[in-house]
Amino acid sequence: MAEKGKHSSAEQTGRKRHRLRLVVLAALAAMLVAALTSMEDGVHFASLRRWLMYGESASSQDVFSYAADTANQFGQLGGGLLVVGSGEIVLYAGGGAVYSVPMRMGSPQLSVGSKQAAVCDVGGGVLYLLDREGLRRELNTDRGLCYYSARLNSSDYLAVTRQKSGYKASVSVYNSGGKEIFHFDSSDNYISDAIVTEDCRRLAAVSLEAQNGAFVTRLLIYDLESAQLAGSSAIRDGLVLELASRKDRLIALCDKRLVISTLDGATLLDRPYGNLYLHDCALTGEDFCALLLGRYRTGNVCTLTTYGLDGAELASLELTEEVLDLSAAGDRLAVLFGDRLVIYDRTLTEQARLEDVGYAREVRMAADGTVLLLSGTSARRFLP
Repeated sequence: MAEKGKHSSAEQTGRKRHRLRLVVLAALAAMLVAALTSMEDGVHFASLRRWLMYGESASSQDVFSYAADTANQFGQLGGGLLVVGSGEIVLYAGGGAVYSVPMRMGSPQLSVGSKQAAVCDVGGGVLYLLDREGLRRELNTDRGLCYYSARLNSSDYLAVTRQKSGYKASVSVYNSGGKEIFHFDSSDNYISDAIVTEDCRRLAAVSLEAQNGAFVTRLLIYDLESAQLAGSSAIRDGLVLELASRKDRLIALCDKRLVISTLDGATLLDRPYGNLYLHDCALTGEDFCALLLGRYRTGNVCTLTTYGLDGAELASLELTEEVLDLSAAGDRLAVLFGDRLVIYDRTLTEQARLEDVGYAREVRMAADGTVLLLSGTSARRFLP
């Protein structure tokens, strides 16, 4: 009995020591996370998180390979790469194709949300909704009519604009489950584009109106619950090319100006290009956007400028080298030059760079700080 009691006591002591080690390790881990988070605004913690997710840097390894197609469009979906080509939609992940959806579109438009993607045939009659598993739903217009746009927000709320018989345009909003929660038909004005705001409570629509013999672009804000017009703002001398919603702001990239406005219709920034040419833009930063303007229609002499959501200019950088692509996510901006990739923060302070970009022609910045470099047939991931 005494011997059994000794063994029982030893086992209890061992278990206590094991629990103590676990407590100590947990405390050390918590201290490490706190320390990394506090250093350099969490830069080290973000690097650690990327390392845990992806392992060693994959900047020199092909992560995805795909067929060459000049029509290819790219988006990141569920950790994979979605490629929309001229004849199919393919999701690549884990070194191969997860699925392929045959399609035939004249002018495909790709929009990626959080867990879903929408591929719309602009000027055609078909719209595909996809997720990580494959095709979720296919929508079609009435015979002979067409879609104008289909855009997902970060919560996978979908805004669709289309033709409708007897009207100039029709707009529908679907929640992430695919249920239609809002609809209106426009009999007075053409609606060229629309997007659900980030809070999923309002819809911003781009309306083309005729005033004094000329077209005027107006941003119309609708409350999704009441289905009532909640605000509007006019954009004079500018055709909206791209529309983004960030927090309680709208960012409209036009052919002749950049406009930032509130959801109530107040204009915070109206930046005309003047005699400069629009070369590129990045509207998807968490709390900033970037604009690249050049002195000449083609050429390398450009100015890169970032703006906050309050309309204030944050920073400006004169460039004398060709910029192939811009991409923003989170608090970072990726700028792809011909021979290198440079990652800046919103103040255009350099945070990281990659000298070997191979044949990359496009980049996609992710909110986790990683960057996909896209060439004609392959993509590789850079972990700063």
